[in-house]
Amino acid sequence: MMIAPVCLMITATLSIHPGRSVFFFYETVTLSCAVPGSFSSWTVKRNTSTRSSVSCETWGQLNGSSCTIKGVYPSDSGVYWCESDSRECSNTINITVATGVILQGPAVPLTEGDSVTLNCSYKEKYAKESTSNFSAAFYRNGTFFEKTSEGRLSFIHVSKENEAFYKCVHPTKGESPEIRLEVRGEDDVRFHEVFV
Repeated sequence: MMIAPVCLMITATLSIHPGRSVFFFYETVTLSCAVPGSFSSWTVKRNTSTRSSVSCETWGQLNGSSCTIKGVYPSDSGVYWCESDSRECSNTINITVATGVILQGPAVPLTEGDSVTLNCSYKEKYAKESTSNFSAAFYRNGTFFEKTSEGRLSFIHVSKENEAFYKCVHPTKGESPEIRLEVRGEDDVRFHEVFV
């Protein structure tokens, strides 16, 4: 497991485009820091399996408070966050890069009442486009949950009961990495876990 940063306070918001946590090889991913009213210098950092607390300039293209990776690889899998020169931080986003089958879901927590669709997608390593046009079996916390004919699992008005780890299985091409679907109550206190 990648370790999250230890920060003084959480004042920024990290977002990701496309807005999911699992990507195929060679996709382009942009991470952006939103810092209302800040006069500090902010950058995107990451921890991977090989290096810790590395700034965007080393592994991506920096554009203001955004960082773009053009063509992700498995070595880009890890935990990402925004950090200022005064050691203030944002929320974290975990990124996984995989080949074959992936489950596309939101990279940030949902709020109770939101709707979401998890897309089971398959892509050949050098193909330009992925497809979800197949029947897929979905698993929740390791237990079979549902089978759909179009590779999609939809939740209307999510609740805390929907919070779990999900994965999907293609009929012939294998299974996806697990993703976590996180749901927060409307009145939840927004806080960020840090690890020492």
